[in-house]
Amino acid sequence: MIKKLIISSLLVISSYADSCWTTNEVADIAQDSWDETVFSIKDSVTCEPIGNAYVKVGPFNLKTDVYGQVSIPNPPEDMDKNGVPVQFKKSGYITANEKVMVFAGSYWSNLFLMSKALPIDSARFVLSWDNKPQDLDLHLKTNNYHISYRKIKNIAHTVKLDRDARKGYGPETITVDKLNKNDTYKVIVHRYSRSGTLNSKVKVRVYLNNELDNMITLRETTARCIQVATINNNSIEYAIKELSDSECR
Repeated sequence: MIKKLIISSLLVISSYADSCWTTNEVADIAQDSWDETVFSIKDSVTCEPIGNAYVKVGPFNLKTDVYGQVSIPNPPEDMDKNGVPVQFKKSGYITANEKVMVFAGSYWSNLFLMSKALPIDSARFVLSWDNKPQDLDLHLKTNNYHISYRKIKNIAHTVKLDRDARKGYGPETITVDKLNKNDTYKVIVHRYSRSGTLNSKVKVRVYLNNELDNMITLRETTARCIQVATINNNSIEYAIKELSDSECR
């Protein structure tokens, strides 16, 4: 799938090295109720809980509390296995429309990320996953630079690695202040952990034109270096492609 981009002006940011959710926090959220699922929504750069956000799940219109959490009645077991539409909305943030898969009367995902509004010519890439593999890395490669935890982490007024999570869940976040129409951008996921596999819990949210342009879900693979998107000549192509490990170094 190829989509046209608008390319034109600027943005600002800062850098962290922790997961948004600890294992204990995830366990607490999961055990809150048998009849409901607790959704937790956090900022994809600061990891601050997003309170007073509107959450629409199927027929339910709800709002997060000060901890960025909201309780959703569990879906019936016969609910559409293709996913339940979910919308997250708050002033100052990009409205996110996603689908949450349902298995055996439970929502498959309950940890979510939102991005603050961006200038129209900026881009943001947000990698999230489960507790395993413990350490995944997000890479952005262009004609002029390679951004990752071990390469150049930021170039002033151009691009920055906002977050580097090393203990599961994520996010890893990279923000491009201003897209350059003469550059080719490759968005790459690297399984830094030696053990585990990339799977359907691994997602990359792509923000372009001040909207959530796509949420890429990976398939099960033992490959360690996967390209998920390419921006080139004012357009973006979403295609999952296995790369050699050297591309992620």
